[in-house]
Amino acid sequence: MRGNLFSTAYLVSNAGALLILLISIWFKRTGRVIIGCIFLTAALVNAWQAVYRPEAYNIYEWLAALPVYEYLIGQVFLVHITLYILILMVLQLFIGLGILYKNRVAWLLAIIYLLALAPLGAGSSFPCTLILAIACFIHLKKEKIPL
Repeated sequence: MRGNLFSTAYLVSNAGALLILLISIWFKRTGRVIIGCIFLTAALVNAWQAVYRPEAYNIYEWLAALPVYEYLIGQVFLVHITLYILILMVLQLFIGLGILYKNRVAWLLAIIYLLALAPLGAGSSFPCTLILAIACFIHLKKEKIPL
């Protein structure tokens, strides 16, 4: 993890994740809407960036906390970056819409997705994604939505 752990973006994203966790505990509906909108916004940003600025993803190879992630990003992911990012964008879109419509599978996918991002280290503002995964788990338990 070779990123700047004290950058403004890093600190803001982790403080925001903590705030979202607290909102998810105290205000179930508001937390659900915020998390759903985060996934929808991420889908839009990633779609735009994948098409118009795919080289921006090169930095994640150097920020990954695990060597296997460095290899996957550098040797596999970056070769067909636009395709992979658009696939992830579709997943983010489905997760975001599913969360807004109280779909249990969407909450499970959100948890898996956020946990999979954690090894990106500073590139995913670690531990931001873990905190958000906990918030998603709280919603999954609180909402008691049938599968």
